[in-house]
Amino acid sequence: MLDRIRDVLRERDYLPVLFDFDRPASRSAMETVSTLAHMARFVIADLTDARSVLQELQGIVPNLPSVPIQPLLHVSDYEPGMVDFFKPYPWFLEARHYEDLESLLGSLEASVITPAEEKARQLTVG
Repeated sequence: MLDRIRDVLRERDYLPVLFDFDRPASRSAMETVSTLAHMARFVIADLTDARSVLQELQGIVPNLPSVPIQPLLHVSDYEPGMVDFFKPYPWFLEARHYEDLESLLGSLEASVITPAEEKARQLTVG
């Protein structure tokens, strides 16, 4: 699913990075994710059955107020309790629920990219 999202983002002239590679030997996974997040316009994070993603978000969300985080969640999954920790941060957006890959891709522009871009503009303006 994330590979298809990456393809759609590329078609829209973004340079998406999918964190699915081995971390560099000289850095921890959290350092690598944090470095990538600092270079991002926005972050899309699928919270569906996401153990490590929540840990990574814990290191990013409180420390990176200039980068919107757009969470995704499959409709059959529950919102992890830890998400309540992120909700007070205005750059942590409302989770976008999806039924399947096709419905997500069909609404990606309107329900994921546009809200993330709007929040990014708000954060840069002040």
